[in-house]
Amino acid sequence: MEVEMIKWCILLILVIPVPFFLGMIPVKYMNSLQRTPAMTYVCGWFVSFFTFELTAVPFILLEKSFSALVITYTLLISVLLVYAIWSSRGVWADYFKNIRSTKAQPFLVKIGWLLVFLLIGVQVFAAVFYEYYDGDDSYYIATSVLTDTFDTMYLRDAYTGYIYPLDARHALAPVPIYQAWLSRLSGIHPAIVAHSVLSAVWLVFMYCIYGQIGNRLLPITRKEGRAKSNFRPVFLILIALWFAFGNISLYTAETFAMTRTWQGKGMMAGMVLPGLILCLICLSREKVSLGIWILYECVLVSAVFATSISFMLIPTIVGVSAVLIGLKKKSVREAVKIFVCCVPCLLLAVCYIVVK
Repeated sequence: MEVEMIKWCILLILVIPVPFFLGMIPVKYMNSLQRTPAMTYVCGWFVSFFTFELTAVPFILLEKSFSALVITYTLLISVLLVYAIWSSRGVWADYFKNIRSTKAQPFLVKIGWLLVFLLIGVQVFAAVFYEYYDGDDSYYIATSVLTDTFDTMYLRDAYTGYIYPLDARHALAPVPIYQAWLSRLSGIHPAIVAHSVLSAVWLVFMYCIYGQIGNRLLPITRKEGRAKSNFRPVFLILIALWFAFGNISLYTAETFAMTRTWQGKGMMAGMVLPGLILCLICLSREKVSLGIWILYECVLVSAVFATSISFMLIPTIVGVSAVLIGLKKKSVREAVKIFVCCVPCLLLAVCYIVVK
């Protein structure tokens, strides 16, 4: 019993406080209004995905052992974690300031936030205790199990377990390998990691992203230093209801969020694309902090981490957005800067073509 408790504590530490502290790296370079716990948690997960993608891909393509990747990535994350904690000294004051400001919100706004947390809590409960066994788990979960068991990455057929040539189609999207890393460090089976932990944690992560989008689209109006109106909880209530009743087919973003959050396609639809929208909204503003640029780059690389289709989708979205933002700001330089951040994605696309 004590051993099981230790395993669960390790896993929960890896998916809750570790991403939060990693998020302080980009948040440190954001303005005081952007320094919120939710924004920090969002940044932390994208920093984790970014780091794992750039660390894992060379090991996968060179057909190195999974244990070597585990040691390397764990050491790298440990170094980043120490740096993040050391650099967070000037961030905590803004955290507490933003938290205290919620106490001055009108009563109806507080009721709205309570309803938001209730709706999200119900969805998290349903995602964990009424879990849906999607057919794609025969690939994603099986790949995580094979990775952890045989100490190889994408070198065994997920359906038979037989030795197989490198799976070039998925080699650059190591979501199952990341889940195997969580399983290896915690000692908990990959299926439990995905269905019982990531299904809940990444759903909360998704709503944190939408909450930050709402913060950018619906600024608080103030009168005499006090909040006069705040429609952010209304925005999140509508989003939560939309996701709760969005299961009109097997392939909607809402269905993916509720039934396959831990899969690469679910990540892409539920977290990466909203994260990209959040970054583009921020980049369209007149003043853009360094922290937003760091988050933006992490999101772009995280798209490749999630799925291979990002090679085509992300440069298209970013290219169109770069043109529109450049026209808005009347600056070719800004448009070029936004698109140049896609270079790592394009280089990974070249690697995919070569390996394929």
